[in-house]
Amino acid sequence: MLININGHQLNLPDILILGAAKSGTTSLAFFLKQHPDVFMPRKEPGFFAYHDREKNEIPSGIRDRQIVDLKEYTDMYARVGKGQKICDSSVAQFTNHRHTLRNIKALYGDRAKELKTFVILRNPIDRSFSHYLMFVKNQLEDLDFQEALDPEIVERRKKEQLGFDYIGGSLYFERINEILEELPQTKVYITSDLKRPDLLKEFLTACDLRTDVHINTEARLNPSGIPKKKGLISALNHQNPLKTFMKKALPGKTLFKLYALKSKLMEKGIERVELDPQVRMELTEKYFKSDIQQLEKILDRDLSKWYTVTEKVKG
Repeated sequence: MLININGHQLNLPDILILGAAKSGTTSLAFFLKQHPDVFMPRKEPGFFAYHDREKNEIPSGIRDRQIVDLKEYTDMYARVGKGQKICDSSVAQFTNHRHTLRNIKALYGDRAKELKTFVILRNPIDRSFSHYLMFVKNQLEDLDFQEALDPEIVERRKKEQLGFDYIGGSLYFERINEILEELPQTKVYITSDLKRPDLLKEFLTACDLRTDVHINTEARLNPSGIPKKKGLISALNHQNPLKTFMKKALPGKTLFKLYALKSKLMEKGIERVELDPQVRMELTEKYFKSDIQQLEKILDRDLSKWYTVTEKVKG
């Protein structure tokens, strides 16, 4: 949408997918990426989380990929087509929700109520373990899962990647409560909603998009696991000028197909592992049960399976 900022008409997103990481944000983003009426030049620009912050306030592992400058951010949307809606999907905007809300309020003003905002949440212990496995897969993590939860280790490593705070990234209540206070129109999904046959139509309708388009919803995207073929994983994750050019030049449907193919190849290079049920139960009781119960109340949704189910769950 066009927003007047200091006398200039600038393009800002109509749709924001805020998070949480490893919960299904990639699926929601790529549903929209395939839609002809959506313009989303890239995923994870992180702008609203890091706008007007010093570089050293951004974790070093993602610093070069985050956009902090307003002109650079709005220039990214200069090629939006007539009638297209702009979408930004950045999980940093959930992790850093207070900075995000402050920047939305400052830039959109009263028009913030027109934003279509979405959050998708996953059982917190599953999300934590999946994020851990993603870092293992990407050769960023070499500690045992429980060792990686040590508060001193977490505090030290957060300066490199906020994702290292596997527990903190899965505490939802405070974030959701504050997001809903500032942006009450926010739609909150949980990962299991992705399996609902009516989810896609509901989601597109909530985005104010037409529903008579073909969207591939079957691909399993961004899988996590223990790498069996480290060379394959490294090759798939390696960034180069050709990949950068393709992301800018290729249409959304083509990019989706390539990303789905990458995820399929990635799946062959990893081994899915299970979190020990006793560890799962202990960590849920220690860190998450109270937070989930508070979340249930504000969402008016039964989430008891998140703190009572103890069977093995794969990462």
